Amino acid sequence: MKGLKILYLFWEGISAWLRTLSLSGDMGNALAFFLYVLISLLPVLLPGFWIWKKRKGIHGADLLLPLLSVYTFYLLYAFINPLLLSRRMPEGLGAEQAMPFLKAIYGGLWLSLLAAWLLLTWIRTLNNREVLDQKEFLYRGMRMILTVTIGVVLLNFLYSAGTQLAQRLSALRENAAGTGPDTAFAFLRAAVTLIPPAFLAAILYQIKRLLKAMDQEPFGDKEVCEAKRLSRISRSGVTASVLCNLIWNGGLFMCAGRLTKVDYQWELSMFPLLAAFGSLILARYLREAGELRRDNEMII
Repeated sequence: MKGLKILYLFWEGISAWLRTLSLSGDMGNALAFFLYVLISLLPVLLPGFWIWKKRKGIHGADLLLPLLSVYTFYLLYAFINPLLLSRRMPEGLGAEQAMPFLKAIYGGLWLSLLAAWLLLTWIRTLNNREVLDQKEFLYRGMRMILTVTIGVVLLNFLYSAGTQLAQRLSALRENAAGTGPDTAFAFLRAAVTLIPPAFLAAILYQIKRLLKAMDQEPFGDKEVCEAKRLSRISRSGVTASVLCNLIWNGGLFMCAGRLTKVDYQWELSMFPLLAAFGSLILARYLREAGELRRDNEMII
C-alpha cells in the first residue's frame, strides 16, 4: 500500500495546501481558486505554447491535452473534497482500507493520460520522411529506450521478488508447521526468479553497446564482435533459465517430503532465444557488408 502512495502524493499535498489557503480568508480563497484553475489549465497551456513556438500543427494525440486538463480540474476537486471520494468507495470497506486505493486509481489515470500523450507525440516524429536521415536521433532514441527499459525491468523484478519473498516468510512465521527447508526454498525461489531477468538486462545492455558500435564504426569489425557477444549472452540467458527451472524442480523432488508447500514451475522466455538467432544473423550481415565495403574501397 505504501508503494501506491507515490501515485497520489503530489495531488494530496497540493490539494491540502489549496484547502488551507482557501480557508485563510477572502483573499486566500480568491488566490486558491485562481491557482486551482491555473493548475488545471497547465496541461493545455504548456504543451500549447511549445506547439505554437515550434510552429507545429495540432494532431490527434493533442486531443488528449484538453481531456487531461478537464480531468486535472476534477482530480483536484475530488482531493480537496474527500467526501466526493468516499462516495466511490466499495460497500463493506472502511475509509482506511479503500481510500488509498481510490486515490491511487485517480492519480494513476492522470499519469496514464500524460504518458499516452508523450508517447504518441514522440512516436509521431517517426512518421516524418526525414527521420531516416537523422542518424543521431535514431541511435540516441534507441539507447534512451534501452536504458529506461533496463531500469524498469530490474526494479520491477527486484520489487516483485522481494515482495513475494517477504510474503512467503511472513506466511511461514504464521504457519506453525513451517520447517527450515521451507525457509531455504523461499530464498531459493527468489534467487531463481531473479537470474533470468538479470540476463535479460544484460542482453538489453549489450544491444545498447552494439548500437554504440554501429554508430561509431559502421560496418566495422567492432560491431561484428559486439553482435557475436550479444549472441553468447543470449545463449547464456537461455541456459540459465533452463538450469534455474531444473534446480528448482529437482530440489522440490528431493525435498518434497520435508516441505509444507510444493510449487512446481517451468518458465522459459523466448526473447533470449530470439536475440541469439537475431544477433547471429545481424553479425553475418554486418560482416558481409563490411567485406563488400572494403572491396569497393580497394577498387576505387
